[in-house]
Amino acid sequence: MIKEVMESLRRNTRGLITLDVLNMLTRHHRIQGSSGLENALMDLREILEGLGYSTRMIEIPSDSRKGFIDTPVSWDIDEAFLQFKTGGNVIEEYRFNEHPTLVAAHSPPGEGCGVLSLCSGGKCEGEVVLTKGPAYEAYIKADARLVLVYDSKRYSEAVPYMGLFLHSDEVKDKVVMNIPYKTALKLMSMLIENPGRKIEVCWSSRTRYTGKPMHALIACNKYEEPGIVLVSHICHPKPGAHDNASGSVVNYMAAFASRLTGLEVPLCHVWVPEHTGTVFLDNALPWQPLGVINLDMVGSKQWVTGSTLNIVNTPLYMESMITPYMYLAVKAVFDTAQSFGGFNLPGVRYSLSPYTVGSDHDIFISWGLDTVMLNEWPSKYYHTDMDTVETLSQHYLQETTVASLLAALLAYRKLHGNEVSSVFRDYLKTWYAIEAVKTGFGTSLGDLSRVIDGFPKLRSDNIVKLPSPISTRSIRGILGFETYKRVSEIKGALTYLSLYAPLAYVNGLNNVAQLFQVENLIKWSSEEETLINNAWELIRNKLLK
Repeated sequence: MIKEVMESLRRNTRGLITLDVLNMLTRHHRIQGSSGLENALMDLREILEGLGYSTRMIEIPSDSRKGFIDTPVSWDIDEAFLQFKTGGNVIEEYRFNEHPTLVAAHSPPGEGCGVLSLCSGGKCEGEVVLTKGPAYEAYIKADARLVLVYDSKRYSEAVPYMGLFLHSDEVKDKVVMNIPYKTALKLMSMLIENPGRKIEVCWSSRTRYTGKPMHALIACNKYEEPGIVLVSHICHPKPGAHDNASGSVVNYMAAFASRLTGLEVPLCHVWVPEHTGTVFLDNALPWQPLGVINLDMVGSKQWVTGSTLNIVNTPLYMESMITPYMYLAVKAVFDTAQSFGGFNLPGVRYSLSPYTVGSDHDIFISWGLDTVMLNEWPSKYYHTDMDTVETLSQHYLQETTVASLLAALLAYRKLHGNEVSSVFRDYLKTWYAIEAVKTGFGTSLGDLSRVIDGFPKLRSDNIVKLPSPISTRSIRGILGFETYKRVSEIKGALTYLSLYAPLAYVNGLNNVAQLFQVENLIKWSSEEETLINNAWELIRNKLLK
C-alpha cells in the first residue's frame, strides 16, 4: 500500500509548476506586517482558488499580544542606502534593491552622515556605531543615530537578516542596518590598526509604520471530519528561498497533488507569519487536527546548503503517532540509493532529531497537538540575502511533498498503529543508546531506557494546554539582557524554558530537567543548572501562577 500510494503521488508532483511558485514568493519582501507578505499571501490564494479550494484569510492584529507571543507593529520599506568612505574613497556600498536584508526588520526611518565608532568597554555611543548582534539589544542600548550590526554566525560575505520586531511604543529616532561579518571585520581592522583614521558613513532608510493587520491563509479539502494540518510560515525577507519559500511551496504542492490523486485524507493547508500568525489559529480550523506537519526549510540542494533533513520529534513526555509515521514516510521516499548488494540506503542526508523550539510546531505542541517538523539544518545561507532559489532542488521539493502526504495518509488511517508505535519506540531507545555511546554521554543504556519510559505520556485528548510557548522576547523581558544572554548560550536552555518546562508544569509533571537532558544528550554543569532553574522560577512565577 505504501509503495503504490508513493508512486501515485510521485506521478502527480512531477509536472507541478514548482519553480514558478518559488519565484512568485521570493520576489516579495515578506517581513512580518509588510505589504510584501500580504501580496505573497494574495498571490498564493489566487492559485489555490484556481485549483478549486475555498480559502479563508485570518486576521492577525498589528502591535498586539496573544498568549505569550507578541506581534510587531506593521512596517514597510521603500528603499535604503549605506556607504562607507575614508579619505574621500568609497570602501563599501550597499543598496536595498541589491541586498534586501540591509535594513533590520521594523527599523525606524532616517538618513544622515557621521563618523564610525566601535563599541568598547560597555559603551556604545557616537554618530554611527558598529556592534555585534542581537539587533534588538543593540537598538535599545546604543546611543547613536545609526547602529550597524553584524552576525559572526551567518555566512561571512552575505548581508544577514536581523530584526527588531518592535511595538509602537519602542520606536526611537535611530536606524538599524545589517552588514556582512566580512565587512565588519574590515572596518574594525582599519580603526584598530590606525586609531586616528576616520571612516565616514552615509545612510538613508525610507521605512514607515502602517498599523495594518497581517493575515494567515487556510485552504482545506474537507470540513466534515478531523484530519491532518500542513503548516508553513511564508514570512521572511526577500529572497528567503530555503527559509521559508521552500516549506510554503511544498505545502502548495501537497494541496495540488492531493487533489490530483484524489487522496482520501481530510487536509488543511495553512500559511502563516511565523509564530505570530500560528497563535491565532486556535479557533480558526474546522476541526481539531489528528496530527500536524510543520514544513520549515526543506528541499534544498544539500551539497550547496550543507543541510541535513531533520525529523523533529515531539517532547518525549507526549504521545506521538505523527512522528513515527513521518519517519517511516521519509525512509520510504528518500531511501533511493543502493548498497553493493542492492539494499536501499538514504539518497539524501536525513536524521531523527530531539524536540527543539524555533518554528510553528511550537504553537501546536503547546496546545497538546501531535506535531512533527521537517527542517533542514544547518543551512549555509540561512537568514542572509544569499538564500536564493538556486539553492533549492525541484526534485527534492517534490519528494518532500510525497513524504508529507504519505505521512498524513498513514496518520489519518492509523495504519498498523500499535505495531508502528511499538517498533518506533524501541528504535528510539536504540537510537538514543547508540548516540549516548557515540558521544560519551555517560548514562548506562538501562538507565537511559528507564528515563525515557519512566514518565507518564500526555495525550491530545487529556492535556492541559498552554496559550502558547513563552517567546524569547518574554523571557528576555523577565530575565534582562545580561541573564538572558548567559542563559541563551547554554545548549538547550531556551527550548527548555520556552515550552518544554512550562507545558510539563501545567500538566503536573515535575523534575523534567533530567528527562530533557537525556532527551537532548546534554549535561548541564551545576552552575548552568542553577542558572536555568533560577530563570525557570522567575518565568513560572511571572507567567504561570
